[in-house]
Amino acid sequence: MSSYPKAVRKELFKRRTTKDRLRAIFDDYAFLERCDNYDQGAVDLLLLERSRVGGRDRGEAEAVVQVSQLGAVVIIDDLWGRELAKGYDLDCHGTLWVLEQLHELQLMIPSQLRDSVKAMRDRGIRLPWKAVNVLLARIGEEPLESDTRPSSN
Repeated sequence: MSSYPKAVRKELFKRRTTKDRLRAIFDDYAFLERCDNYDQGAVDLLLLERSRVGGRDRGEAEAVVQVSQLGAVVIIDDLWGRELAKGYDLDCHGTLWVLEQLHELQLMIPSQLRDSVKAMRDRGIRLPWKAVNVLLARIGEEPLESDTRPSSN
């Protein structure tokens, strides 16, 4: 079972189209569930330390605290969140790993995976593009152009 804390839900559901798509995914896949049962005091303590260096990443802090209590995998793309997860010796992965898992579970065909990472690239989302191309080649898809900026066509 996978869960996602309140601040993560708030961040994910900021945009209406994303909110609707994600709700459909959460409804379709029973292994995802809401979770608000974690040590809020630990989250606040992490954020207090974080605010000293100019950041507020409640979703990342909640995810790390929750996973450290449950002993699961944490999905975080934010650099501070990944460093925090590593400090807790947690199994931490990002978006590319999620896409790879969806492909391996046959929930996403190779062309869908390529289209997804291309759309992310075109929207300016940062991913490890060399690793993206390695994955695309491994699943039989053409790599993306090395230029990670959206095309002007």
